[in-house]
Amino acid sequence: MKNSRLLDDPVRSLYVQVPFCPERCDYCSIPVSVRPERADGYIKALSIEKERIRSRVDLGKVETLYLGGGTPTVLSPGLFSDLIDLLREDLPPLKEVTTESRPDTLDRPMLEMLEKKGVTRLSIGMETVSSVQMAFLGRTSCSYDVVRMIESVRNSFSGQISMDFIIGGEGYDSGKFRTVAGTLLEAGLDHLSAYPLTLENRTVLTLRETRGELPDSMEDDAAEAWRIATSDLRSMGWKQYEVANFSRNPHTVCRHNLSVWKGDSYLGMGAGAHQRVLSVRSENVHSHLSYESRLNLGETPIEHLEKLTGEQLFLETIYTNARLSYGFPKAWLDERISPYALSGFLSRMIDHRWIEEKELDRERIVFTPEGWIWLDSLMGEISVLVEG
Repeated sequence: MKNSRLLDDPVRSLYVQVPFCPERCDYCSIPVSVRPERADGYIKALSIEKERIRSRVDLGKVETLYLGGGTPTVLSPGLFSDLIDLLREDLPPLKEVTTESRPDTLDRPMLEMLEKKGVTRLSIGMETVSSVQMAFLGRTSCSYDVVRMIESVRNSFSGQISMDFIIGGEGYDSGKFRTVAGTLLEAGLDHLSAYPLTLENRTVLTLRETRGELPDSMEDDAAEAWRIATSDLRSMGWKQYEVANFSRNPHTVCRHNLSVWKGDSYLGMGAGAHQRVLSVRSENVHSHLSYESRLNLGETPIEHLEKLTGEQLFLETIYTNARLSYGFPKAWLDERISPYALSGFLSRMIDHRWIEEKELDRERIVFTPEGWIWLDSLMGEISVLVEG
């Protein structure tokens, strides 16, 4: 991509995987431990990996830190405080610090610690407001009153609050979700993510599906329910800035994820973490025990590593930018696709209302919500045109 900013950006974001949870949910495929009291050794391994990274990557331009899971807030407040101190050491002042969580781990001591340590954004995995759907997803806790949850968190935490929901599956109620989403907007929730239920490998739900215990149409039904849910969110005033992510206003988007979607280099630490620095992408070993063992023995935690070709990096970045509400410059395609082939492709996309015609007049490719539904297929066509 001749005139792009993709190949020379410094690292701007750091993701840290904290693979501990109160329980293993039936829909989740992430390897996690339900023994958070054993996390001391894991944090020691993180400190070793950070030193390895610091020796070869400039951390001076990092702007965001994201602690994902698992459920990082399942750690004790003291241990989590130590982890944040470890991670922020040697980093410049950060524009955003996010931690994932779930409602049953957010008591007052935890929230006060997050506030004290400068966490600016709390992402809460609510998943559902239905007790039936909660049980279907494999969570033993009951559903929560989301408005009371916001009020409770704000009593001790001044940062932004985001909530994640899973659309579809047994017990999902589209009408109830619509009502709750509107109430959350009125109550001041900063950010909302909505994901269609999918069957991932090595999960209880997938096992149930192979046994014939789930409807064959469950994923298709969830996809349709998600289409309706996202339409409802837009109509009530939520700003859909990415396929599955909605903000109250431009100031409450997730800076960390936005940086990754735009194509900036990003670092990943921890078991199963991914990273891409310029054109080199790697993935750590998934087992947290193997991760700890490798680092304690002075070995690399990286299990997979690949050097992306210019074409692979181009297509990957086009895809992630296509998921954003403002798309990407048409010039990116002009540089790789012949004028005749590109003109025909874009004309067909306009005819189907898959891209915004007004934005194309401004030399940008911006997908419509309908176009997002077909994005994987359309990206396949773009790939063929690039190779041609």
